[in-house]
Order: sequence, then C-alpha cells, then structure tokens
Amino acid sequence: MKSISRISILLLILVMTLNIGCAGQPLNINTTLNQEYDKSKGRTISITANSFQLFLLIPIMVNSRQARAYDALMKEAGNDYVTDIKIREEWQYALVGTIYKTTIEATAYPRL
Repeated sequence: MKSISRISILLLILVMTLNIGCAGQPLNINTTLNQEYDKSKGRTISITANSFQLFLLIPIMVNSRQARAYDALMKEAGNDYVTDIKIREEWQYALVGTIYKTTIEATAYPRL
C-alpha cells in the first residue's frame, strides 16, 4: 500500500512538471489611438518565428514564438505607426517532431 502511494506521488510530480513546460505568456499587442500618420505611404511588413517540438513531447522555443515575432515586427517597423495586424499559425510534421511557424503581417505608416 505504501509503495502505491509513493508511485502515485511520483506520477503526480511528473505530470505537474510536464505541464509547467506547456505554460506560455499571452501576447500583448500595444494599441495607440489618435496617432497622426501619413495614410498614403503605408508599407506591408511581415515576420515569421519558428519553433520545434521534439518527439511531440519536448518543446523548443514553442511558447515564445508569438512574442519573438511581434518584437521583430516592431523592430522592423521602427518609429512607424503599425496597424492592421494579422497573425497566422502553421505547423508541419518533421521526421522527429513538429515545426510550428507564427507569421505576423501588418501595415506600417510613417508618423507625421
């Protein structure tokens, strides 16, 4: 009876440890209203961030890909006003896991 209790506790610890690896942070997209910008000079910018899940069990940079893509998009935009943000998620099987791709596309307008 005592060994069953220990096995249950170890199993519970293992499940909790695996679930911690699946926790991610939400992506906060900054919104600024009433910005003056040149509506005639918009340009489309697009950034992709990738991650990999090894053997469908071990996540490698999976939870941070949206934030990495958004940070790279804002860096690409520089001081421009960013609007019309679209987020696309894709995945595909690889030989030993799954590749996840997040693409963020937006329109950047120069500020006045």
